[in-house]
Amino acid sequence: MQRLSGKRALVTGASSGIGAATAHLLAREGADVALLARGERGLAQVARRVHDEGASAITIAADVADRNALGQAVEQAAERLGGLDIVVVSAAASAFGTFREMPARDFDRCIAVAFGGAVDTIRAVLPHLEQTGGRLVVIGSAADVIPLPLLSPYVAAKHALTGFVRVLAAELRATNSAVTVSTIRPGAVDTPFLRHLTQPDGLRPPLIPPLVSYTADSVARAAVACAIRPRPSVCIGGSTLLLQAVSSAARPLLDRGVQRIARYWLDHAKPERAPNALWEPSGDGSLSGGQKGRPSVYAALRLARFRPRAGV
Repeated sequence: MQRLSGKRALVTGASSGIGAATAHLLAREGADVALLARGERGLAQVARRVHDEGASAITIAADVADRNALGQAVEQAAERLGGLDIVVVSAAASAFGTFREMPARDFDRCIAVAFGGAVDTIRAVLPHLEQTGGRLVVIGSAADVIPLPLLSPYVAAKHALTGFVRVLAAELRATNSAVTVSTIRPGAVDTPFLRHLTQPDGLRPPLIPPLVSYTADSVARAAVACAIRPRPSVCIGGSTLLLQAVSSAARPLLDRGVQRIARYWLDHAKPERAPNALWEPSGDGSLSGGQKGRPSVYAALRLARFRPRAGV
């Protein structure tokens, strides 16, 4: 049974990774989907997967950091779908390197995409979700409590996003709004995100994969589960919970580990060409970044009754 049959969804960052996987699963559950991202090539790939599930797909090329273009894109999606019942905020990008060496424009661009773009998306979609009593699902990150070395603007953006979403949820409850807000907080995820990091000189080092990373499908299934039955927050990965516990109970230990990771990356990296994904479209429809991610057993158990069917 398709549990979202007849629902109308909008997904940002839909041209690759978590956004692409979420769009596919929403379609599998019966929702028609508006796909929003900068790159038309990746959007076309994801739209084909949505169509293969028998759902309608609308592709809209827009930069979430461009407030006017984003607002027009949201209105276009709502008009063409006939309204919005579900919105998944997934767009993100980051610069890579030490804060001292990172150009200010790259730092600011990351904040504009990962935080400002999310806030502006939510501002634009709320009136539509208010009309339908809809579901808002925000893809956050465990980086809001776990410091990631050499990714300072991304960590800052996720900290800010978590705080903003918590305040928004409280305000909506206080005004008896029917809109629900859910945050998905994954740890390391195997997506093209790491391959698309922008370094100050236009190159990037080959990154050492994390010890444990999870599939984009694991995060997408949690996002769609919250569209089916909302819950305030879902953490992806038992290892993520462990790191959060260490961060709270033994912060000096975690900080030393983070320092060693940063030192290793800086000492052993060899530059290679990479797309400047902060400033140029990079999504090609792919879900994986080649890090051999695995499903999250913890998330699967927690969402057992409401998780969507696998298959992406």
